[in-house]
Amino acid sequence: MKRILAILLGIVMMVSLAACGNADTADSAKGSSSGADGNVNKAESPEVSVNPSDWPVISVDVLSFTDMLDRKDEVQKALNDYLVSINAGVQAEFIVNSWGDRSNNLTMLLTDNDNPIDLFCWRFYSSVDSLVKNDQVISLEGYKDTYPELWSMFPEPVYLTCQINGEQYSLPNADSFGNFCTYMLRKSVAEEIGVADMDGQEISLDELNEIIIKAEEAFPDQAWWGDMAPLSLLGVDNLGDDYWLGVLMNRGVGETEIINYYESDAFRAWCEQTRWYNENGMVPADPENTVPTGTLYADNVTSGGWVDGYSLEYVRSLLQGQGSTGDGDFVLFKLNDYVGTNSCIYNGWGIFLLFKNPDAAMKLLNLMMTDEKVCRFFTLGIEGVTYQVNDNGCAVLADGVDDSTVGWNLSAPWFYPNQCLSIPYNTTMSTYYTDMEKCWFDESSRFSNAMGFVFDNTEVYDQVKACQMIIDQYRSALIYGEVDVDKYLTKFNEELKAAGIDNIIAEKNKQFKEFLEANGI
Repeated sequence: MKRILAILLGIVMMVSLAACGNADTADSAKGSSSGADGNVNKAESPEVSVNPSDWPVISVDVLSFTDMLDRKDEVQKALNDYLVSINAGVQAEFIVNSWGDRSNNLTMLLTDNDNPIDLFCWRFYSSVDSLVKNDQVISLEGYKDTYPELWSMFPEPVYLTCQINGEQYSLPNADSFGNFCTYMLRKSVAEEIGVADMDGQEISLDELNEIIIKAEEAFPDQAWWGDMAPLSLLGVDNLGDDYWLGVLMNRGVGETEIINYYESDAFRAWCEQTRWYNENGMVPADPENTVPTGTLYADNVTSGGWVDGYSLEYVRSLLQGQGSTGDGDFVLFKLNDYVGTNSCIYNGWGIFLLFKNPDAAMKLLNLMMTDEKVCRFFTLGIEGVTYQVNDNGCAVLADGVDDSTVGWNLSAPWFYPNQCLSIPYNTTMSTYYTDMEKCWFDESSRFSNAMGFVFDNTEVYDQVKACQMIIDQYRSALIYGEVDVDKYLTKFNEELKAAGIDNIIAEKNKQFKEFLEANGI
C-alpha cells in the first residue's frame, strides 16, 4: 500500500526550495479548506529573515515503534542545522508518535488549538475523506504554482487518492502504488519435480495448479499455501473495502461497473478450487489459523505461499531478509502484471487546518519530498551515528550501535513523504527504490479506474453492517475450502440479498459513476 501474506505484515513496505509567506490567522487557514468558492491558500514569497531564530518552527509527525526515540533531539538539531545552511527559512520540531498510541495521540493533537501538530501523516489514523469531513486539513490547491514539481512526481491516478471532489488535501507518500502476485515454492521441491529452472517466469494459475499437483504427489505431507489468496490473484479491486461489498473485476483496469463478487463465476470457481485443495490435503489442517505463513514455511508445514510485490527482486530480497526462507531456497513464479489499485494506497501528508502558518508547513513538506538530505534525516537519522552506507550502497546500522541502542527508527521509511530520496535499509537490494520508481511509469503498468474513489455509506449504513456480519460468518470457510460450496455459497448469497447487498452495490455504483464523470474517466 499497502498485504496479504502474513509474513509481510511485519515488513511494511515501505520537497525545490521556495520561500513562502505566512497566513495571517487560523481563520484564513480554515477558509482555505473549501474549494467550492475558490478560497484556497495562495502562497507568497517574502524574503527569508537573516536570523534563523525568527524562522517559523513547524511541528512535524515522527513515527516510533518504541515509546521514545533517544536520539530525537540530536537528529532534530542536525536537521535544523542543515536547514539553516541552505537558508530554508523554516525549522522543524519533532512530535514523536509511537505505533501503539498513534491514533489517540493524533486525535489529541488535531483537536489542540494551542499546541497542535502542524504537518502530519494520516497513515494508521484516518483517511482523506474523514480528515476533510472533520475539518482537520487544508486544501493544497493554492500551492500548485509555487511547487510544481510536487504535482508531477507520481502517476496522475495516484494524486486522486488524496483528493476530495477534485481538490487536493494531501500529498501521497512515495510507495510502490501497486503490485502483482507471485508464488513462492521451496527450492528442493521445485528441483524434485523439475521446475527449478522456471524461477522468475510468468505462468498462469492453471499452470501453477499443475505444479502444485505434482508437488503434492511428491511430498504428500506438505501443505502448499497458508493464507487467503491476495486480491491481486483474485483479480479484483475491492475499493478499499475489506468485506468486498461491491468490487471491480480486472483489478479495476478499464472497469466502470461495480459487481457483487460473491455471486460471480470467479468467486465460485475459487471456492471450488480451494475446496479441492482442502479435500486433498494441500492446505494446513487449520487454514484459518493466525500462524504466519513464514512460520509455517520455516517449520516445514507448508512449502509454498502467495507473496505480493512490485518486482521479483523486491519479493526475493524481502523473503530472504526474513530469515525463515534461508538464502535462495525458494523459486518464484509471477502470476500476473503490475496494477495499481485503490487498496494499494493508504497514506499521505497534510497540514492541520487550524495551523496559523500553512505556508511555512508547506515549505517544509516540499523539502521533505525533494531534498535528499532532509529525507535521510527522517528515514535514517544521522550518518555515522545511527547508520552508515555499505559497499552495496545500502544503509546499515552504524558501528557501535544495535537495534536497542541506535535511538532512531530506521525501519519505517515508507511513513515519510518520499522514501525514494533515501537509500534502502537492511536489504541487499540496492535497486530497491529505483525499481520502485521505474514501475510507476513503466508502459506496462496499469491503474484501476477507482484510484481515489471513496464510498460514502451513509445511505446504506444499516445494510452494510448487516452484510458484514453475514460475511464474517461465511466467507472464510468458503475461501479456505472448509465447506461444501454449493450448499454454503447459495445460503451465503441468499442471506446477503436479504440483508441488502444489492442496495449497497447500487448506491456504490451511483457514486462511482459520479466519480468517473468528475474525473473524465
